[in-house]
Amino acid sequence: MGPRRLSNVSFTPIGLQINDVQKKEMERDAAKHGLGVITAAVFLAGEMAGSGVLALPFAMTGTGWAGLALILLFTINAAFSGTRLGLCWMMLEERYEEFRKEIRDPYPSIGEKAVGRWGRLLCTVCICLTLYGAGCVFIVLIASCCVSLFDTVLGDSNPSMCLWMVIVAVSLTPLTWLGSPKDFWPIAVGALLTTIIACVCVIIQALIDHRNNTTGYYDGKPTPVDYPAPTWIGVIKAFSTIMFAFAGASTFPTIQADMKHKHQFKYSAIIACTILFLIYLPMAAIPYYAYGGDAKDNVALSISSGPLKVTVEIMLLLHLVAAFPILLNPPAQYFENLMKIPLEFNWKRCVFRTLSVLGLLFIAESVPSFGSILSLVGASTVTMLTFICPPYFYLRLSDSSKDNKEWTPKEVPLWERIYCWVLIVVGFAGGAVSTAIAIMNIAGGEGFSPPCYMMSGSDNMTISTSH
Repeated sequence: MGPRRLSNVSFTPIGLQINDVQKKEMERDAAKHGLGVITAAVFLAGEMAGSGVLALPFAMTGTGWAGLALILLFTINAAFSGTRLGLCWMMLEERYEEFRKEIRDPYPSIGEKAVGRWGRLLCTVCICLTLYGAGCVFIVLIASCCVSLFDTVLGDSNPSMCLWMVIVAVSLTPLTWLGSPKDFWPIAVGALLTTIIACVCVIIQALIDHRNNTTGYYDGKPTPVDYPAPTWIGVIKAFSTIMFAFAGASTFPTIQADMKHKHQFKYSAIIACTILFLIYLPMAAIPYYAYGGDAKDNVALSISSGPLKVTVEIMLLLHLVAAFPILLNPPAQYFENLMKIPLEFNWKRCVFRTLSVLGLLFIAESVPSFGSILSLVGASTVTMLTFICPPYFYLRLSDSSKDNKEWTPKEVPLWERIYCWVLIVVGFAGGAVSTAIAIMNIAGGEGFSPPCYMMSGSDNMTISTSH
């Protein structure tokens, strides 16, 4: 993904024994092909900022204003985990020659070298489930935008949410037939810009709605916004929702491998998380301030109709349609490699990827709720990839430096080791409880929506209003 990766040995602070001629060749190749610190940071932010931001005001309904502190905490933890993952890759490049060239699966490779074969399997399964789960979220969200956008144009003739999901899946399927996207960092920039524009429009419209609401009267009295009291269940649900907003850890090693100077990845990760925080904080606070407990799990459905809402939905559509084939590409390539499907364009690829989209469509039709799917993915695989695996793999790789005298010794300070274990324990406990709650909600709990194929026509037409 991104510009062509460097095929030569990378130069790092801990260093490798290379002569001056090799170093100059590497520097020239890196300068020509690699990503800079800022470009990599924008790429990371563009990959991570997406549909998850729309659910942040809804997450606040379970935490109250303390949710802002939770977002700050998650930002710091994500930045720390991202930098640890970057250090893991640096250790692999230093220790193993095969990782000094182009690698298609850096995260699973880190897992394998850290803990063995099961680490590779765990990472691969989590990455595939995360990306395919996000694909389901995209189908539901695009369909939701289409329902709203075409409502004023088509009126009663507007297809239902469930039918729109079919239309969306059929329309997007041909895009997934394309091969591996190369040199597409401008798409990441575009994705980030469309997200920022959508967020700004949501914030402005939320402030307008709040002003119109609080200055209105009912029976001679003002109509204040209701802010629900925080609950433990609400905090646990917010855990998975906010976690999904940082669902980008699986791309960290891949983007690091594209950089000019890989040892500077930590700066890119910190800048990217700072950008996300500057987007997420006002997107959580202002719509929650405007709507309180009435905030929906997709805040675009909470804002009033008008030019700003149309702009939000158009920006979201541009972002989601462009990102959908990119999102499904990595797991598709992985399974195609297992099935020996050729890399060049062929009918087998088209059939497999079409069946994959149909599978995602079936899941989306079975759980036609943006928030339910998002919570399940955020609580399970995203938590594993972002909170648990990076610090654990980092500790294992660092400690293993004592087993080989040829490797550069790596001492982990006590504070860093404690921080890593806190992340692992909190991530595991929070992820397990949040996953259980998300599954119960999907199975028939709060916010449950019956599958599209089990609903009557009238229920089918109104499903979008409940999400």
